[in-house]
Amino acid sequence: MNRTRLIFNGISGIVGTDKVCLVVMTDETESRQITIVCDSNAEYQLGVRVGRSMPTDRFLPEVLLKLIDDKTRVSLEMVIDDVVDGQYSVALHNVNTGDSFPLRASDAVLLSYISEIPLYMEEKLMDRQSVAYRKNAKGMSIPINAISGDMLDKAMQKAIKEENYELASQLRDELQRRKKDIENIEK
Repeated sequence: MNRTRLIFNGISGIVGTDKVCLVVMTDETESRQITIVCDSNAEYQLGVRVGRSMPTDRFLPEVLLKLIDDKTRVSLEMVIDDVVDGQYSVALHNVNTGDSFPLRASDAVLLSYISEIPLYMEEKLMDRQSVAYRKNAKGMSIPINAISGDMLDKAMQKAIKEENYELASQLRDELQRRKKDIENIEK
């Protein structure tokens, strides 16, 4: 299975909302990037560590990582392998035992940032979801399938209000596709 290692590149708020932020992850060569939508708690947790605004050596994730490092010889990795209902599907894998544990993409980013646990994305998914990375770009692209239904609905309402009917139509189509997928699953 071919994978791309992801490296934390930065975090940014979204204009007009304080409930979500965007985390930029690049490949190791900084030629491609993906964006992961995170909630305000993940933004705070990453911000504290990136900005070094306070000591984190007593924070639970860091304490648990130290405990695991000191007491075990476990080999871990995380893999993003799909997008489901606007959320990246991520699992933490114990390489030694084959055990796998699902977790939120934002938590995988945090865990990767504070540890040496690598975060990968399946290569085909990376090809589909990523865009060219441009250092110091003024904006960023987000694949529509990596946005939550609530955010899609709000963006559609805004597009209608601004009379951007082409964008509104694309957003509506994505919402309808997701609704149809859920109905098919329930059958």
